Amino acid sequence: MGIASYPLKYLAKKVFGEVELGSAFEDPFFEEVEFEKRSFWSGSTKIVKKRRDKSIPESIPDTDGKILRRVRKRAYRLDMKFHLFGIRFGWLGVIGILPVVGDLMILWLSLQVYQEALKVTGGLPPGVSAQMITNIALDFGLGLIPIVGDFVSVCYKANSRNVLVLEKHLKRKYSRTITRPVATPNPRNRLASEI
Repeated sequence: MGIASYPLKYLAKKVFGEVELGSAFEDPFFEEVEFEKRSFWSGSTKIVKKRRDKSIPESIPDTDGKILRRVRKRAYRLDMKFHLFGIRFGWLGVIGILPVVGDLMILWLSLQVYQEALKVTGGLPPGVSAQMITNIALDFGLGLIPIVGDFVSVCYKANSRNVLVLEKHLKRKYSRTITRPVATPNPRNRLASEI
């Protein structure tokens, strides 16, 4: 972590407070997995943690899983592709340097990610759609502030937030369809039919 990153992180903390992308700082792109690693020479084992691309939950059908994968890929490029002084930023951070034109391009690219998310089976419910549009509008509005707005926009990461919103929506949607309770016969009805 570079020395220059401390003032930037302090400023972000003052502007946003303790902002989370999801619960417990959930990463929309990667997950940490543990596996057992065995030493070649001694045969001893130890638990090792490794980061890998976040898997698509099994309950989500392939068509929606492909859309979620494409949305994740685009959002990653736009929000997190590069790493400098301990801060991750993407193409939106680079494009945002251009005054006004850059902000309009950022808005257009973010709306492209949103349009891709709309392709899920059955579309997006109004609440989820409004949440995603609010993230984009807030990012655009903050980005219009000269100099500071670009930094705030890089920290806010609207597209990454929208990936989490879409993923949570799909998990809720398909967990309901899979875990439907099996109807059990009512004992009163059985007794009435026997009489």
